[in-house]
Order: sequence, then C-alpha cells, then structure tokens
Amino acid sequence: MEQLRLLTFGGVSLRLGDSTLTGAATGRRRLALLVLLAVARDRGLNREKVQSYLWPESDTEQARHGLNQMVYLQRRHLDSEDLFLGKKTLRLNRALITADVWDFEDALDAGAHEVAVRLYAGSFLDGFFLREAPGFERWADDQRRRLAERCAQAFSVLAGAAGTKHGAVEWWRRAAELNPYHTDTMVRLANAWVAIGDRAAAIRCAQQHADLLRTELDLPPDPRVVRMIEQLRDGSAPD
Repeated sequence: MEQLRLLTFGGVSLRLGDSTLTGAATGRRRLALLVLLAVARDRGLNREKVQSYLWPESDTEQARHGLNQMVYLQRRHLDSEDLFLGKKTLRLNRALITADVWDFEDALDAGAHEVAVRLYAGSFLDGFFLREAPGFERWADDQRRRLAERCAQAFSVLAGAAGTKHGAVEWWRRAAELNPYHTDTMVRLANAWVAIGDRAAAIRCAQQHADLLRTELDLPPDPRVVRMIEQLRDGSAPD
C-alpha cells in the first residue's frame, strides 16, 4: 500500500503516491489535525489540546464529538484504520504516513543541511488558515517562525562551509531571501559580495535592506549598515 505524504512547506497538501488528494479528506480542519499531529511527532498531542485548537468556541462535549467524528471519517475516507494511534494522546502512524516537516527536521538534526533546505519549499503552512481558531493560528505562527529560523541557520552553516566564494554568496543570498529583515544576514551577504569583487552588488543589498526597514517596519537602518554603505561608496574596506 502506498504511503500518504503530508506536505506543509509552501502550503498544505496531502498526497498518495504521485496524486494530490482532494475532497472531504482534505478539508481545512482535517488537514489542520494532520499538521498538528505531524509537528507533535511521536510525542503525540493530548485530545483536549487538539480540541482547543480546532473547536475553541465549542463546549467540551461538542468538541469531543467533533474530534471523534473527524478521526473516524478521516480513517474511512483515507481507507486507513490505523492512521491515528493512541487514545487520550493522538499521534500519526509513521508506517502509513510521512511528512516533509519530519524529513526537514531529521535532516537538520543529522547535519544534512543541504538536504534540509531542499525540503523547505516555502513558509510553513503558507496561505493556510482556520477561521475562528485563534489558538491554531498562534500555534502556526510560532511554528512558522521556528522552522524558518532553523532553515536560516542551515543556510548560515552552508555558507560558512562553501567551497568557493561564489558558493558563499549564493547561500547568504538565499538566507537573506528567507529573512530580509535580518541585519546580520544582510551584512554577511554584502561582505560575501565584496569578497568576490562586486562592491556594487554589496551596496545594492545593503541599501535595499535599509530601505526595507524604513518603509515596511518604520525603523532606522542599523548603524553598521549605514557605515558599510558609506565605506563601500568611498572605496574603503568595510569593517
């Protein structure tokens, strides 16, 4: 039997083999249940916690019934009786489903940073939301930040280990795309441009970063960035 695969980076989808599933099994709340349990991994997630994320406006009995019905119907629609394991604490059966978020974090933990960044196809749950579920939305925001930070750290490791100066530029460039507001990353990217002799590119990325902070966050540029731009323009080596 083919395994289900849950994709969470750059959006949310559920696949079976080469096919993306549609229909009742991929309703938003049902996908949210799979995502919650995927991030919980083998620890699983207490049923009451799941209910608070997915049915925050319902009383305890209604929420319990909603979760029981969802688990039952999901097993039925996916023809997978053992997809969910546990009673008080739910977890996904790894023999029946895989998840990109598992592979991503496992690769990072194993030091396979290049494998990990290839799996990071975009922000966690990008464009996915649940109406009237603020607890789930806060949880999703926290996980989105956490996973983006882990990916940014992987880019930093890859840049530091790059075999060529041009390779370092590429990794720092991707790190800056992931978090354009992070000044330290931008400074490292600008220095990488300088290292390959492209001072114009270094000035551009430093100026774009300063402009971004000013226009989108209403923040003044970091003094390091101001000094770097001045030094690059007058021909001196940046600090």
